[in-house]
Formats: sequence, structure tokens, C-alpha cells
Amino acid sequence: MYIIKQKPEDFYVEEIPDFKLKKSGRYAYFLMEKNNWNTKDAIKELARRAKIKESLFNVAGLKDKNAITKQYFSVNGIKKDKFNGIKVKDIKLKFIGYGDERIRLGQMRGNLFKITVRDLDRKLGKANFIENYFDDQRFSGENHIVGENLVKRKYPEFCKMLKLNIKGKDYVNEIRKVGNDKLRFYVNAYQSYLFNKALYVYLGKRYESYKTADTYMGEAIFSNNKVENIKVPLVGFLTELKGEIGEIYKGLLFEEGITEESFLIKEMPEISSEGNERDLVVNVKNLKLLYPDEKTAEVSFELPKGSYGTLVIKKMYALGV
Repeated sequence: MYIIKQKPEDFYVEEIPDFKLKKSGRYAYFLMEKNNWNTKDAIKELARRAKIKESLFNVAGLKDKNAITKQYFSVNGIKKDKFNGIKVKDIKLKFIGYGDERIRLGQMRGNLFKITVRDLDRKLGKANFIENYFDDQRFSGENHIVGENLVKRKYPEFCKMLKLNIKGKDYVNEIRKVGNDKLRFYVNAYQSYLFNKALYVYLGKRYESYKTADTYMGEAIFSNNKVENIKVPLVGFLTELKGEIGEIYKGLLFEEGITEESFLIKEMPEISSEGNERDLVVNVKNLKLLYPDEKTAEVSFELPKGSYGTLVIKKMYALGV
């Protein structure tokens, strides 16, 4: 097998920006380098130290705690010197410019990864593309099950999992106190779970030969034989299930006891999901592989936004010899 993230410096990820900078503007943009902080806690601490509202901050995505990460954030209505003199352990800030728009979720072009893989028992294979599963970080334990309970209206089970105190049977009012962003995250985790299951079945039919890897969500299929890229649904209440992948989804939804309309949560319309799409496969760009010693590999590459660097390592190991 192998180990990644043995130390924070073993896993480095840097956002590749996709926004324009100006000399002045409503929003100030900063580059944050951090380790031993997840994104939300880092922003919360910076807001507290600067004595400004956390809601003024915006990021393009969330980054892991157990890694060295570089990511951008915008802050509404402040000047570049707002964080001068503020020192937070394991966080470095650099002002990069102003702009007229806040940074939005998913706005970056992609991410650059530099990953050290340790305790290898075989050489890694090459991966010029990856099957675009969601990886373990998306689920972090039981997030998809929490989301499943929301979609299936199993509100008592949802409250029990989150250890919410219910007064009477007013489940919806108590659930709303969790916050829309967190509730939507749980729904998205369940959509991601269904996506992974659909992708596994689809690729199993398309590939004549393949390798597998164990993930938190079950087995993943990998191959060097690239299939035609298609848009795979992240199913929601407006999703139209068409073609081969649509038929696979219909079977999965039947097994789950839900329909597309289940994602229209009338009791809490603010967390309903109309659905989305995700690429079946994405290219791995600028892949470089070095071996400092026979049991250690240093791997660097670029991925589009929303794809998982850990999945590249899983595929390279699965295809290795």
C-alpha cells in the first residue's frame, strides 16, 4: 500500500486563479497560505482578529486541514492594510489587488497539487486522466447519510445523527437552525454518493478490462482506456434522465426509494436542489513523477476545479506494477 498526508508538507495544493485584478475596487483580494487549518476555521479566526464580519469573506472552495494550501479570498469593503499586524500561527496572507466582484464558489480554473507518497510497495502507474469520482473528503464520515435523511424526509433520524434537541415534533424548525449552507452541503453529499454509484456501474459496462481501488464509498474502477467524456447528472428535481447513464440512474433511484422530485424539499425549499452536471472524466495536466528512494514518490500535476488530487494517487497506485 502507501501513505499520503503523513506530514502536512506531504500534501500541497494551490489554486489556479480565474479573476481579474484592479488597482481599486469594492473587494480586496488576498492569497492565504495555511496548514493545520481548514478554510472555514481560518476565515473565522481572521475575521475575529480583524474585528469584521465573517460574512464579508468569500472563497472559491474549501481546502483540507492536514495539508499546506494556498487559496484566494475576497473581503467586501476593506483596504489592503486591514490585516497588517495580525499574526495567526500557520497562516500567511498576501494582498494581491482589488476587484469589483467577490470571489465565488468554483471560480478558480483548477488546482496545482504536489503530493509525496510514502511507504510504497510498488511503482506508480501513469494517469493522464481520471474517472471523475468524488473522493473520501466529500463524505467525511456519514455526510451522505445525513443528506439522505433530508431528501427522504427522515427528519427524526436526521436530528438524531446531528444530536439536535427537538421540542415537541417541530423537526423542520430545529433543522433550519443548522443553517442553509450546511444543509445544502449534506444534500450535495448524497447527490455525490449517487453520482459515484452511477459512474461505477457505467464504467464497468464500458471498460473491457480495468483496475479497482478501495475508497470510503466502495470500489472505484480505473483504466488506461479512456471512454468518451459525457456530462453525468448530479440528480435534482429538474434533472432529465436520458441515455445509458439515465437508465442507470433510474435503477439507482428506484433502489433508494426516491425520485428526482425528492430533491424538491417543500418543507425547506431553500435547500432544494434542481441538480447539476459533472464530467465523466477529466485530464491530468503536467504530470511529473520522481522517486527520491524506492519507497517514496513525489507527484505533481494540475486538475480542473472540483476534482480530487487524492484520486489521482489512487489511480496511479491501482495501475502500478
